[in-house]
Amino acid sequence: MKIATIQLTPTTDPRENLAQMRVRAAEAADAGARVMVFPEQTMVLLQAVTVDALSEVAAEWWAPFAALTAELATSHNAVVISAGFEPSADGLPYNTVIAVGPDGSELARYRKLHLYEAFSQSESAHTRPGQELAPVFDVELGGETLRFGLANCYDIRFPELFRSLVDRGANTLVVVAAWASGPGKEDHWSLLTRARALENVSWLVASAAVGGGPRNAATVGLSRIVDPLGEVVAGLGPREEGIAVAEVTPAAVDRARGVLPAIANRRITLDYRVS
Repeated sequence: MKIATIQLTPTTDPRENLAQMRVRAAEAADAGARVMVFPEQTMVLLQAVTVDALSEVAAEWWAPFAALTAELATSHNAVVISAGFEPSADGLPYNTVIAVGPDGSELARYRKLHLYEAFSQSESAHTRPGQELAPVFDVELGGETLRFGLANCYDIRFPELFRSLVDRGANTLVVVAAWASGPGKEDHWSLLTRARALENVSWLVASAAVGGGPRNAATVGLSRIVDPLGEVVAGLGPREEGIAVAEVTPAAVDRARGVLPAIANRRITLDYRVS
């Protein structure tokens, strides 16, 4: 099935971001995509949004954002995966990814587990961490079935999360991100996205925000689709907005795991739980 990774520049105005979603989803549909993946912070860019303002934005805009995600899925007969800020009962919002099927039903919801507490940044100052393992779910389109697993940005530095997805049957790993700019950050992102695909002998679809902030350089972009042997088969650069589309098939996973049976060769049994 054709999957589109969408690279855009979110702003601090949710209304403008939702308008961008409509435009990019139409482009992805015109390219034949049946699965569309938007980046982290599509609902609103965190740059210059205060803690109190983010909670207010989440309370006001999460419902319209989720409704638009469902509308795009039904209108384009596609699976749409998008990320925003979901209000919680305890003040700080969750950084949440939702996946919606072509009939408008929610397939999965993932509240980001690993908040970004590195490089002098503290996501926990404004966002509440999730408490459940990242979900897996099946997508059946055009006679093919892929089993997706969801992850969010900083999660990519934690290989055990991705292995937990694969141990629950995932063969297509979806990562949304707003990967922060900084020395070496592009190299980290490039290395980690390929590594997570290769070590799990699985497809990896990464959708990343690009630009933003006062110098339009807050996030690095580099959205890509990586095959089960770690090769980038479609992608975008570190400055451009747009979409990248690739044919993602379960047969490619089967072939790769046939020649590289690393998953089957393991001798260490793991037990996953959220600490």
